[in-house]
Amino acid sequence: MTITYPPGTRIGYLDTIRTLMSGAKFDMLQFSLDAQKQYGDYNFTKFGWVTFYLISDPKIMHEILVNQPEKFHKLKLIKYALGPFLGNGLLTNEGDFWKRQRKLAQPAFHSKRIENYATIMVDFTQRMLDGWKTGETRQLDREMMKLTLNIVAKTLFDADVTKDADRVGELLTRILEASNDRINSGVQLPDWLPLAKTRQMYSDVAELDAIIQRFIDERRASGDDKGDLLSMLLQARDDDGNPMDDKLLRDELMTIFLAGHETTAMAMTWTWYMLMMHPEVMVRVKAEVDEALGDRPATLADLANLKYSEMVLKESMRLYPPVASAGREPIEDVEISGYMLPKGSLVTLAIYAMHRNPQIFENPDVFDPERFSPEKEKQIPRYAYLPFGAGPRVCIGNSFAMMEARLLLATMVQQADISLVSGQKIEPMQLVTVRPANGMAVTVAMREGAPLPEMA
Repeated sequence: MTITYPPGTRIGYLDTIRTLMSGAKFDMLQFSLDAQKQYGDYNFTKFGWVTFYLISDPKIMHEILVNQPEKFHKLKLIKYALGPFLGNGLLTNEGDFWKRQRKLAQPAFHSKRIENYATIMVDFTQRMLDGWKTGETRQLDREMMKLTLNIVAKTLFDADVTKDADRVGELLTRILEASNDRINSGVQLPDWLPLAKTRQMYSDVAELDAIIQRFIDERRASGDDKGDLLSMLLQARDDDGNPMDDKLLRDELMTIFLAGHETTAMAMTWTWYMLMMHPEVMVRVKAEVDEALGDRPATLADLANLKYSEMVLKESMRLYPPVASAGREPIEDVEISGYMLPKGSLVTLAIYAMHRNPQIFENPDVFDPERFSPEKEKQIPRYAYLPFGAGPRVCIGNSFAMMEARLLLATMVQQADISLVSGQKIEPMQLVTVRPANGMAVTVAMREGAPLPEMA
C-alpha cells in the first residue's frame, strides 16, 4: 500500500538517535504549536523509524473520538508509560473490558450523587485556608494538589489522607516524571533491566499501592456500604457472580485517584495564574463572589450566580487544558480526511495546540473570559474546545471536576488575595497533565471579615 502523508517533515535516523542520546527533554507543548504553525492542523513527523501524526482539527477530532472510536485504541506507548502505575484501569484498558468497568464506575459520578459532595469540597477548602496566614509564601500548585487529593479521597473512598497528602504528592510527581521519560525515550526497554530509574518508579508505585490497599482493607473490614465508588466496586460482580479481585480494584482506584485530583489541581493552579496576571479580571470575580456569598460559605445553589467565575475557569482551561493531548493508535488502516492512518501508527490529538489555533480562536494567546459568555460560546466550533475529551471515553468525572473547581475558586476568592512571587519563570510542562515546570510560589493576604465556618 502506498501511503500519502499530510504536510510534515522527516527527521533522519542519525539525527533521531543523536536527539535520544542527548537526554534533552522533549517539549510536546511547543512541538505541537510549532508543527501546527508550520504544517497546519493535520500534519506528520517521521522520527527515524516512527511516524507520528499530529491533529488539531476539530472535525478530525470528532471523527476519531466520536464517529469511529472503535477503530482506535490508546497508544501502546501510553500503556507502556502508565501501565506500571495505573495497571488495567479505565484510562488504559480497551474494548468490552473497558465498557464493563466504565459501566460499573459511572453511577458514582451521576449528577445527583456528586451534588452531595459540594459541602465536603467547601469544608476541605476552608480547612486549607484556616492554615494560611497573611504575608506567608505558599507553593500554589502543591497546595492545590493536597486539597484536591483530600477531596477525592473523602468523596469517592470516604478516606482521610490528610497526613499522607504531602508524601502522595511527592510520589505522584516522581511517577509522572518517570512515565513522561518512558513516553519520550523512543525505545521501550524491558522493566527487568536493573535500571535505577525503573527501580525507583516501582518503589514509588509500591508505596502508593499500600495507601490504596489501606482504603480497600478498611472498607472490607467495616463492611459498610457508603454508596461511594469504593463500595460500588466492592459489590460489583461479573457475569459468573465473582467479585472484582484486589488487583483490578486497585487499578481502578489508582486511576480515579490520579485523574480525580491531578487534573482539577492543575486547572485551579492555572486559573489563579491567569487571575494574578490579569487583575482587572480578578476585580470582576471578587465582585461576583462577594455579591453571591456575602460572608457565608459557598453552596451548590450559589453556582447559578457565579457565571463569570465559570467563564474564567473555562478560558483558563482553554489556554492550559489539564490534559494537553490524547494519544490514539489505529487498530486497522483508517482513512481520515483524505489521508490513510496506517494500523499501528502514532496519532496525537493535540488539544493544547487546537485551543490556541488562530483559525479557531481570535487572538488565541490572549486571556479573554468573554469567549465563554453565553452568546460567544455558541460560536465556538463543535469539538474545538475539549478540556475533558469527547465521545465514549469523555472524562467520567467532568461534572464532578467543574463543580469542584467552581466551589474551590469561590471559597478561595472570598477569603484570600494571592499574588505571584516576583522573579519566577512560569512555564507549562506536560507530565501527563500540564504543570508549571518550576512550581508556582505565591504570597498570601487573607481578606478581612472572611467567614470561618466549622468543619462538618
